[in-house]
Amino acid sequence: MAINWDEHAANWESSEATATYANQAFESLQQLVNLHGKHVLDFGCGTGLLSQRLSPIVKDIVALDSSEAMIEQLDDKQLENVEPVVDLLTRGLVAIHPAFRNQFELVVASSVCGFISNYADVCDIIYTILDDGGYFVHWDWLVTDDAESSGISFIHAEQVLTSVGFSEVSVSVPFSITTPEGELDVLMAVAKK
Repeated sequence: MAINWDEHAANWESSEATATYANQAFESLQQLVNLHGKHVLDFGCGTGLLSQRLSPIVKDIVALDSSEAMIEQLDDKQLENVEPVVDLLTRGLVAIHPAFRNQFELVVASSVCGFISNYADVCDIIYTILDDGGYFVHWDWLVTDDAESSGISFIHAEQVLTSVGFSEVSVSVPFSITTPEGELDVLMAVAKK
C-alpha cells in the first residue's frame, strides 16, 4: 500500500525523531563530504529539513519531492538558494526540467529510497546526473529482509549502487533513532561516481 505523503506534511516536523534523523544525517554528511559551494539535489526532500541545514553551506539545492504538501512546507522556510520541484525523479523530468540542466556534485536522499519500488532505476538516473567524482549519499532504515517496505539492507544497497556503475560504494550504520517502534538503526549508503 502506497503512503500518501500529503497527509503527513502538516505534522511531519512535530515528531522529535524526524528532527533527530535530519540532524544526524547532516552531521554524518559533513564528516564525509566538503559541502561548501556544492550544487546539490535533495531527492525526496519532504518538508526540507535536510535542505534547511545544507542551505547556508552549499551553492544551491534542487529540492525534489512528489508531495505538493511537503513542498509547501519547504516553501514556508523561504530558503533563497533552494529551488523546489514537485515531481517524481524520472528520465523525462531530467530531460525537460530546467532545474536539471546542470550536473550535480552531490545527491542526498534522507529516508526515501527504502520507500520507493524502483530503487535501481532511481540510482541509475542519479548516476547519470552526477558529475564525475560526485557523491550520492542516502540514509534509510536498515532492514534485514528486503521484503520489508520501509528500509534497505546492506546487501541490496551495495548490489544496486555497484551495478549502476558507482566506482566506490560503502554502507554503514552511522546512528540509531529512538522511535515509537523502538530503537531503529539507520543505514547510510555512500556511492562515488
